[in-house]
Amino acid sequence: MIKFLRKLYEQRLKDITVILLDDSKPGEDNSFEIRPNRLFSLFVISCILLSIIVVGLFMITPLGSLLYTKEDAQMRADIEAITDRVLSLQDSLLVRDQQLAEMKNIIRLSLDTTLTTDQRFREVFNSGNAYAAFPEYADAQINTASRVNPSGIVFSNTLSGISDFPSNYPVDGTFTRGYDPDTFHFGIDIATAENAPITSIADGTVVNASWTINDGYVLTIQHAAGIISVYKHCSSIAKKSGDVVLKGDIVGTTGNVGTSSTGPHLHLEIWKDGIPQDPALYLIQ
Repeated sequence: MIKFLRKLYEQRLKDITVILLDDSKPGEDNSFEIRPNRLFSLFVISCILLSIIVVGLFMITPLGSLLYTKEDAQMRADIEAITDRVLSLQDSLLVRDQQLAEMKNIIRLSLDTTLTTDQRFREVFNSGNAYAAFPEYADAQINTASRVNPSGIVFSNTLSGISDFPSNYPVDGTFTRGYDPDTFHFGIDIATAENAPITSIADGTVVNASWTINDGYVLTIQHAAGIISVYKHCSSIAKKSGDVVLKGDIVGTTGNVGTSSTGPHLHLEIWKDGIPQDPALYLIQ
């Protein structure tokens, strides 16, 4: 067969006669006049037309999916990743809505938090040494003092007056990213070692202590003059909602927690009257 095709190619520019012999029917031979060059051209054109038809079928029919198996798998993986991220964002938004609702309730209703004092103040205000911290009142009548809540005296001004700013940084570390509201980064990032202690930047009351998918453990403290500080990506928190904290109190530890975290660090936000502030204006090193 190959020898025959080679011969046709050699004679492609000439008119040749092809004779078909049938051994079973002697004398009934058939002959055909052909030009090999035209035969080759017809074959090439037929192949091109067949290719166009096949490509068209794959493009306009479901058969095309057989050619894009890898691409489809990658697309499905991308869609699943985007879907998971959207679900995470939805969960975070729900948690943030709950946090804001709790903060609004505490601020609007002025909830009493004087009963959540820690052990330091319980020891000071027990029955035996209630006036040890206030010698100037040592001679006061017991029946008069019994009508006053000592813890209320200490903490009655935590949400009034002017907060103690500027304050030291809440954690020892390296400043890595600043306040950039244009990219929705409403705070600063401070890189630290794992489980570094976080301290409160001012006196205040814890209005929210919770966990979110994106930010890990989050602690929110209400200070005086409408200022709120938010500590994100904590590996643990040492306070609960309603606790009163003083400036310098340890409120948690740092970590690499939350889907949006890229390493051990603290993300600190400061808000005033519902408006984000640049924390660098409130802090000194």
